[in-house]
Amino acid sequence: MARTVGARRPEKIQFNIRVEGEVLARFRDYCRRNGLDPQGQVVLFMRKVLDTEFDFQERLWSALKEERS
Repeated sequence: MARTVGARRPEKIQFNIRVEGEVLARFRDYCRRNGLDPQGQVVLFMRKVLDTEFDFQERLWSALKEERS
């Protein structure tokens, strides 16, 4: 029986950061009050930053190309 190749999930790594204890406690409290996953919120924030940066770079490049024309 042949083995089919399925879609592979992206590799995940652990990311450790240092934050002030009060900031972490307040963030965890905020997430608990709103039914959010703290780690998930950090990942969503990181994705949002990357998407925004990409959009900014694309818009800047488009504006520069238009200016040259």
